[in-house]
Amino acid sequence: MNQSILITQCLQEDFVKPFDEGEPLPNKLHVGYSEARRLMGENPAEGPVARMMDWAYRQPQSQLNIIHIRDWHDPAEEMQKSHMALFGAHCLEGSPGANFAFPEPSDGLATVVNSLTLNDFHGSTLEERLAPFVGQKVNVGVMGVWTEAKVTFLVYELATRYPEFRLAVCSALTASSSTLRHYMALDQMERLLGVTIHHSINQFIHCLGGEGAEAPLLGMDADHPSIQIEGNGSLSPIDGPLVKYLFRDCKSVSLRSLDGGFSGNLVLAAQSVDAMGHQQAPHVVKIGPRDQIGMERSAFERIESVLGNHAPSITEFADHEKRGALKYRYASMGDGPVTSFQKMYMDEEVEMEEIEKALTDVFKHQLGRLYAAATVEKCSLLEYYMFSRGRAFSLRKTLEEITPPDFLPEKKHETEAQAENLLKFYEEIVPRVRGSVYDEVYFSYVHGDLNGANIVLDSKKNVWIIDFFHAHRGHCLKDLIKLENDLLYIFTPVNNSEEFAEAMLISNALLEHKDLSTPLPHWVPVGVKSPQFRRAYHAVRFIRSFYPDLVKERTSPLQLYIGQLRYAAHNLCFEESTALQKRWALYTSSKLASKITETLLVDDRLA
Repeated sequence: MNQSILITQCLQEDFVKPFDEGEPLPNKLHVGYSEARRLMGENPAEGPVARMMDWAYRQPQSQLNIIHIRDWHDPAEEMQKSHMALFGAHCLEGSPGANFAFPEPSDGLATVVNSLTLNDFHGSTLEERLAPFVGQKVNVGVMGVWTEAKVTFLVYELATRYPEFRLAVCSALTASSSTLRHYMALDQMERLLGVTIHHSINQFIHCLGGEGAEAPLLGMDADHPSIQIEGNGSLSPIDGPLVKYLFRDCKSVSLRSLDGGFSGNLVLAAQSVDAMGHQQAPHVVKIGPRDQIGMERSAFERIESVLGNHAPSITEFADHEKRGALKYRYASMGDGPVTSFQKMYMDEEVEMEEIEKALTDVFKHQLGRLYAAATVEKCSLLEYYMFSRGRAFSLRKTLEEITPPDFLPEKKHETEAQAENLLKFYEEIVPRVRGSVYDEVYFSYVHGDLNGANIVLDSKKNVWIIDFFHAHRGHCLKDLIKLENDLLYIFTPVNNSEEFAEAMLISNALLEHKDLSTPLPHWVPVGVKSPQFRRAYHAVRFIRSFYPDLVKERTSPLQLYIGQLRYAAHNLCFEESTALQKRWALYTSSKLASKITETLLVDDRLA
């Protein structure tokens, strides 16, 4: 038997029926306004669950076996009285609240199993329905609610009763009492039960034997809305339908390209007009590889409630074939031109005061909300920042390409010495200490890839952060270290050997500052005269002014050195950096490698 199994869990009106914001909960077990909207969509007939079930019902029964688990309660029955007393009346036999939240299947397309308690196997026919699959390597997908309760309990029972089953859950097709608890439960399933967690509907369909192209974009009209792209650009045959689906309630949508996003993505500012001719609030649409977009949605949903109005909200998402799309709404983004922090910083006419305001918005008012919940964790920062001996091979090839520079022949020996020192660190020091050197540092949720293109400013000077694909719980200094790296080795031009000497003075001054709880000196290092380096020093000084609140009593510079080396060494292969900027990054990397080694020796951790 070569079948897959799709099990839906409690996808019933009493659990997930959408309602207007501000209305009271229908009962104790409803997942709430936000989670119901995330799971069912603004229009449930066209939302994630509807798309999934439309695909499932069109599959031959020889390929997909569908089981709907339905809460089904009789409050007069003795064995259910305690359950009703604990959770209140819900999903009563024959009541509207017990109805499925999607079109009921035609006869024979699916099996309905009535569940009377928290354990779906107790007093039900579920074991009988699964009996034909015992001992077989069957792909089993589970969708429904609540993620931390009924879904988790069901997955646990399946994993222990049927160890051969290959279990999968989709984050977009499950919901809980809160998004936070939803993702905590998914993490537990993955870590403790070995469940595969998918973050896109088409990826979930694929694991059940389907193809992404088979999942329709429900409600999408091939002729509407009309799409206009600034500069007479065009969308691919897959990206076009995704935009039409996201704006399917509109008559027209105008798009213009924005900076930002990782390679291969489209990031588009969208201005739409609804069917009645009203101009809608501005949106940003991000389109890219399906699985990466699904992971970005998942990463952002974990922190969306914390960021509040200072961040966008995801109003819609979709995937089709190998592409995915997110529709972000920005609470007060203006209608004028949008620029990136990188472009603003590199504009010599922009005053430092404006740069500092943007950095304050980013690190205090927005991401600062995440950092405020930081807790001390013991970890190997070398492992966290992905240091490994294997990196030495690719690093050696990179160094051969950029050293020695033809325009600085007098520095040939120094350059080669710096390269060998850096390689020695990766080849000899890292293998000795990577898995044995642990530090206690503050961890919180972080953006994870905070570069100058992922911070955008609208025409009203509002600051927005985009591209949360790498958001995770990690080292609380990571975002600040990453932006400082880009500010130095990408944003700050180095035009000749005289300016390169000034660049080294900047690095030396920064490396000598060892107490992370104290600010950098106000004065620029002696000998630094070029305006771009003076600007860079003041910007770095301002970024580091946030450190004391983040590191608290954990003031050792080792955590800074390790993070800086991770990005400075990686910068050697960046296309955005010039040859002299890479030489600067190499100089700093070599110094950092020595600093880390010296610190470990002093701490007797490099015996």
